[in-house]
Amino acid sequence: MLAGDLFRLNPLPFMAGSAQRFGDLLHYRAAGRHIFQCNHPELVQEMLVQHARHHDRGIVMQKAQLVLGQGLLSSEDPHHMRQRRLAQPAFHRDRIAAYGRIIGDYAAHTTFAWRSGETRDLHDDMQLLSLRIVGKTLFNSELEAVNLRIARAIEAFMSFLPLAFLPASELLYKLPLPMMNRIRQSRRDLDELIYGLIAERRADNQDRGDLLSMLISAQDTEEGTGSMSDEQVRDECVTALLAGNETTANGLSFALWLIAQHPEAQQQLQAEASAALATGSNARNATASDYPALPFAHACFAEAMRLYPPVWTIARTAAEPYQWRGFEIPEGAVLLAPQWVVHRDPRFWAEPTLFRPERFLQPPAGSDPATRPKFAYFPFAAGSRQCIGEGLAWMEGVLILAAIARDWTLAPAPGAPSTLRLDPKVTLRPKDGIPLQLTRREA
Repeated sequence: MLAGDLFRLNPLPFMAGSAQRFGDLLHYRAAGRHIFQCNHPELVQEMLVQHARHHDRGIVMQKAQLVLGQGLLSSEDPHHMRQRRLAQPAFHRDRIAAYGRIIGDYAAHTTFAWRSGETRDLHDDMQLLSLRIVGKTLFNSELEAVNLRIARAIEAFMSFLPLAFLPASELLYKLPLPMMNRIRQSRRDLDELIYGLIAERRADNQDRGDLLSMLISAQDTEEGTGSMSDEQVRDECVTALLAGNETTANGLSFALWLIAQHPEAQQQLQAEASAALATGSNARNATASDYPALPFAHACFAEAMRLYPPVWTIARTAAEPYQWRGFEIPEGAVLLAPQWVVHRDPRFWAEPTLFRPERFLQPPAGSDPATRPKFAYFPFAAGSRQCIGEGLAWMEGVLILAAIARDWTLAPAPGAPSTLRLDPKVTLRPKDGIPLQLTRREA
C-alpha cells in the first residue's frame, strides 16, 4: 500500500510511525502531492515562523473558503493581517475576563441536569456547553433556536471540510447531492441569522458586550482603511463559531476522560476547585477572577491537549519553490507540523504517553527538562496565525474543568474500553463519545 493511502486511512499511526522510522524531516506523496512532515520543534518553528512568507494556507483551509469565506482561518495575507488587526481588540484580556462569569454560569447550568449514578456521554454535553458559550459571547444570544441553527451549520461545515482535500471539491460543492444540499442550506440559514444580527447592531450602534459588537466597531487605525464590511464581519463570525466551539469542546472532552482514568489527579483537581469555588451553602459559580487560583486545572487541560490535541496537525502549502534543509520544496507541496507526533516525542516529554499534569506546573516538575524547546508544544499553532482566541479557550477550559470537579466525581462507564478510539478529521474527536459515570460529591 502506498504512503498516501496509509496517510488517508489512518493518519495518526502513519505519521508517528514514519517519524520514528525516518527522522525529523521526511517526504512522501499523497493525493498526487508532495508532502513534507516536520517532526522536530526547530523544524516546526522554521515552517511556521521563519518560512511563513513562502506559504499559503493548507489545502483544506483554502477550499474551506467555499463555506467559511475570508475569515482568519482561511484567508491569505495581506487580507489576513488586516483582519487580525481589526479582530484583535475583541480578544483583549479585559474583554475575555468579562466572559468568565458567562462560562461559569453556563457550566453550572449544564451540570444541573446531571444525576448522580447516571452514565452520560460528556462529549455531547461539552459540545452543547461550548456552543451555548460561543452563542452568548459572540452574539449575546441565549435562544436555543439560534443555537440549534448554529449547531446544524457547524456540523454541516465540518462534514464538508474533509472533502476539501479532493481535487474537484469546488465542483462537488455545487452538485445537487443531499449532503451538498444540506451544506448549502446551512450556509443560507447561518447567513440569514448573522446578517440579520449585523443589521440590528449597525442600526442601534450599541456595544452589547459581545464579540459581534467589537467586530462591527473595530477600526483599522494602522492603515486607515476603516472598519469591516458586513461580509468581513460575517466571515469572522463563522470562523469564531467553528473554531471556538469545535476545538474547545474536544479538548474538554479528552480532559474529562483522562481525569476519570486517573483518580489521584482527579482528587487533586477536586481539592483545588473546592478551595477556589467553595462548597455547600457558600458554593458559587466560577468567574475570571478564579482563573489564577486554578493552576492544576490549567495543567490538566494543557496535558489533555498535549496527549489529544484537537488540532492534530497544521498544514501549509508552498506558494513558491524554495530550498529547505537540503530539500527542494516545489510549489504546491504540502508541509505538515503534526502536534500528534511532536507532543508525544520522548526526547522532549518524559513518559510521553502518560497523563502527567504536573509537567505543566511551575517550576517544571518531574523528569521533564526545564529547557524543553518552545515548539515542542503548540496546541494553538504559532507565528502570525497563532489562534487569536487562545486566551478565551484557556479561560473556558480551566473554569469548566474546575466547575465540574468541584461538584462531581467521574469514573469510566461500566464495561467501557480503557483506550479511546479517535477520529482525526479536520479536528481530533473521540470516535465513540466520552461515556462516563457521574457521582455527585457531598458538600
